[in-house]
Parts: sequence; structure tokens; C-alpha cells
Amino acid sequence: MITGTEEQENIWNAIENSNNHVFVNAGAGCGKTFTIVEGANRLPFGTKAAFLAFNKSIATELAERLPSDVEAKTFHSFGYAAIKEAGIRTRYNKFKLNNIIKELLGKDFYVTPLKKLISLVKGSLTKGTDKHAIMDLIEEYNISFQSDRELAIALEAIPAILTMCRTQTHIVDFDDMIWLPLENNYPLPYYDVMFVDEAQDFNEAQRELIRKCVKGGRCIIVGDKNQAIYGFRGADSNSIGMFYESLELGEREISEFPLSISWRCPTSVVKEANRFVKDFHARKDAINGTVIENAPFNPQTNDMVLCRYNAPLVSAFYDLISQGKNAYILGRDMTAGLIISVDKITKNDNMGTEEFWSMFMDNFDYEYNKLIKADKISQALALEDKKDCIAIFVNKATTVGGIKYEIKRVFDNADNGEIMLSTVHKAKGLEADNVYILATERMPHPLGGQEENNIAYVAITRAKKNLFYVGPRPELN
Repeated sequence: MITGTEEQENIWNAIENSNNHVFVNAGAGCGKTFTIVEGANRLPFGTKAAFLAFNKSIATELAERLPSDVEAKTFHSFGYAAIKEAGIRTRYNKFKLNNIIKELLGKDFYVTPLKKLISLVKGSLTKGTDKHAIMDLIEEYNISFQSDRELAIALEAIPAILTMCRTQTHIVDFDDMIWLPLENNYPLPYYDVMFVDEAQDFNEAQRELIRKCVKGGRCIIVGDKNQAIYGFRGADSNSIGMFYESLELGEREISEFPLSISWRCPTSVVKEANRFVKDFHARKDAINGTVIENAPFNPQTNDMVLCRYNAPLVSAFYDLISQGKNAYILGRDMTAGLIISVDKITKNDNMGTEEFWSMFMDNFDYEYNKLIKADKISQALALEDKKDCIAIFVNKATTVGGIKYEIKRVFDNADNGEIMLSTVHKAKGLEADNVYILATERMPHPLGGQEENNIAYVAITRAKKNLFYVGPRPELN
């Protein structure tokens, strides 16, 4: 029998010897995967159990470590399987929503904000006819249409778009995999026990999928409210609390446990993280490590470079390449967004960068000031970061085509290099011996709230040995 820490033993005892729901508040690097796997090993014989993981890599890792009778899947693979089990012959097509919008509203309609809005509508299980709730989503997630006319067209079209998404089941996109089984009421498998990881990052559709599969069974919920950083893409900032409240309505009692001893971070890094999160501790035999303020930027092979924003990473990438170092930026999905921003100004690849930049800045000033006036601060900051990124590429090229070439050269080289540069959001779940943090004066951003503090905590706790602030120590919001 494996012996764990006192915290782990308490969790395992509750899983093995009670019928309660179990909530585990797991800090960064606190051994949650090991704890969950051992907890699954202690379930009574014959228990039908499943584990829903946040992404494919976690599900794959768990599938190899969990007992053979415990299923490990992502939410999306789980939902996709339910669609097929309902007898629907379907296949994945990431352009499904894009094509539906173009079919209904014409090829010239600017689809990007409407696609994001539809994704949020599906994730929050909002009705397409509930314009008040949809306007709340637009406000909360800072979705900006090009004009009031386009917004009005979008609001009128949403019910029809959702109907087409629901009825065109021969193809599904990423959101459909979770939304369709709920919307079309497809049969879902029942489990005696459902393990759920990263509960702080879920939306309502994901929580409802879990509730339908448990139907009075037990939930083992693992998460960390201090690592809730995905609000911008539809995760509820109080997802764990919402889970708790919904399960309280049932007959089972709820047991809560901390998992607060970090097996990743050295003592000095834990102490630094304690500025943001108090209930987080180093193990007794942890090395001291170092936290260095105003450190020189000199990453080496296998080091990690993090930033709250993208533009400083692009500058750092060019800096490291000029030194002959092999670096890459994690995040191939940046390419499309930046090229769309360029094409929005002109699709003439032969236009000179000076003329392009003048046109770009005219558009930026208008859009930025409009967002500031509407008090949409986070969206204004994201737009500013995109502008700063493109400014770097403008200085590396002579034509619009050259700008696009540079964007692809930088962002399409993901996973190829010795030094990884990443936003904090993309680095969640990763770790390195040495972590450099750039633009520390903007992390947490002084205009942000609790989620900005969470971003700083996540960045700090990637370090296994040494943490280097390339700038001053971040200030707590």
C-alpha cells in the first residue's frame, strides 16, 4: 500500500471509505495526478468510473496510469463518442460554423466576433433567443463587432445559426462535441464515480455534461481556484464554486480537502508565490532555489521564457536568434489572428510597410479609443498587444507580404527549438528548471482583477529551481 502525505491520506480515505463527493483544492505542482491515480486504485471493486481531463495529453497520460477499468477521456472525445453512440454518422470539420455564417449572412460578413459569440453561447448553454443574456456575454467577454448594424444582424441570425448547428449533425466542430449531446439530448453513459480535473476552467456545458453522467453518483472534483486564468475564452471564474453549489442540492454530503505541498517548486519560489496564494507550501526536503529580480536575459537550452503578452516574446525571439540560440514561440494559433489583422487593412501583399503602417495606426487609434471609451479595458490591452506584435514584424519587412512571411516564420515553428517562449496561458501545466519572466511591470496588469493575480501565480510556479524576473518584482493587484 502506497503511503502519502497527511493531505493525500485524508483524500484517499474519503474516496475509499465514504460515499461523499470529494473536492480537492490542489495547488501548483502538488502531486494531483499521483493523488488521483492512487485514489482511483482505492475504489471498491466493480465501481464504474471515468476520468474527464482538460486536454488530450493529460487524458493520454492518465490512460496509461489509471486502473484498466477506469476510462480516461477529454470532454470533447467523450461528447463525440456520445454523438456516435446515438447512431449519428459524423466527422469533424473545424469550418462548420464559419460555413454556416457565410451561408446565412454572405461571404463578406466579418465572421470572427460572431464565431466567438456563438462559442460562448454554446458553452454557457444560453438560448439563442435570449438577447439580454447574449448582450451580457458580449459585454463580459468584450466582443466587438465592426458596427452596430453588424451587431444587430448577428443577434437576429443567432437562433437560425444554432438551429443549423443542431441539425447539421453529419459534421461537428470543437464546440459541437460537448454542446450537441446536451442540446439534442443524446443518451450519455452513467458512472458511479466521475473524476474531474482542472475544474476551475470549466464552462456551464462541461459542468452539465458531468451532472448528466453522474445522475446521483459521486464526483471527485480536482481544481485550483488560484489557477483560473481562462475567463477570456468562456471559463467561469467561479467554476468550482458553481460545481459545489449544484452538488449541494443533491443528497450526498461534500468533503473538501487541500493539496497544498508543492513537489515542483523550491522554497524560495514557494515564498514568492505566497505573495499571491497563502495556502501553498514547499515540501520539507525542497531545495532553496533562487528568485532574482532585474535579472539579465540569458536563457539557455531547456529554459522557459514566459510573458503575460505576446509582443515581448516576439522581441525576445529575434534577440535570441540573433545570438545564435535555437528558440521557438509556443502558439501556432497566433498566426491566423495576426494575418487577419494585416488583411483587414489591405490584401495587397506588394504594398510598402510605411504606407501599411500609416493605415494600420489610423485604424488602431480608432478601435482602441472606442474600446477605452466603452471601458472595455481588457480588449483594449489585447488590441494594443497585437499592434505591438505587428510593429515588430513591420520593422523586419519591406512589404505587406514580407510582414506575413515573418509572422509565419515566428509562430509556425512551434515545438522546434531548445528555448521555449510562451504566454503564461499556454504554459499552464508545463515546468522548467529555470524560468524567465518578461515585462514584469504588466504582470499582473495593474488594470486587471483577481484573474491577473492568478496569471502571476501560474507563471511563478512553473519554476523547479530558479525564477528570473527580467524587470522589477510584480506587484499584487
